[in-house]
Amino acid sequence: MIRFTEMEYAIPRRHAAEAVPRVLEAAERADPPVGFPIEVRFVAADDSMLSPAHDRDTCYVAIHQYQRMAWESYFRSVEAIMDSYGGRPHWGKRHFQTAGTLAERYPRWEEFLAARARLDPEGAFRNQYLDRVLGPPTPTRSALQAAPT
Repeated sequence: MIRFTEMEYAIPRRHAAEAVPRVLEAAERADPPVGFPIEVRFVAADDSMLSPAHDRDTCYVAIHQYQRMAWESYFRSVEAIMDSYGGRPHWGKRHFQTAGTLAERYPRWEEFLAARARLDPEGAFRNQYLDRVLGPPTPTRSALQAAPT
């Protein structure tokens, strides 16, 4: 079994021909060397609130590095390329984004946060990763009413 870590970004499809060669150049400069191919796939736009393909035809670009090998420098260099195209990370793979950098990339961000607050008012599904990428949950009305003044 081959074990690896992965990062995948979604960019507008129209940027694929320019972005992919830049990612290949980053892979060629990586230290340690990259022993994986770069995966590229295309999907149609969708209407899911926080989908990386929300409201735009999309090119996904995925990179990998072997487990136990240094990967962060390579992944950060590719993420900088993806950022220059308004890239949206795959939510379940490595990336370095925060709520502050992601909010502007999703047209329905505030609508999602409102749904999150309504459906999980006590933050039961909260964790460190979600706090980083979505921001901490906003206090509920009941929590504000119960807070001492």
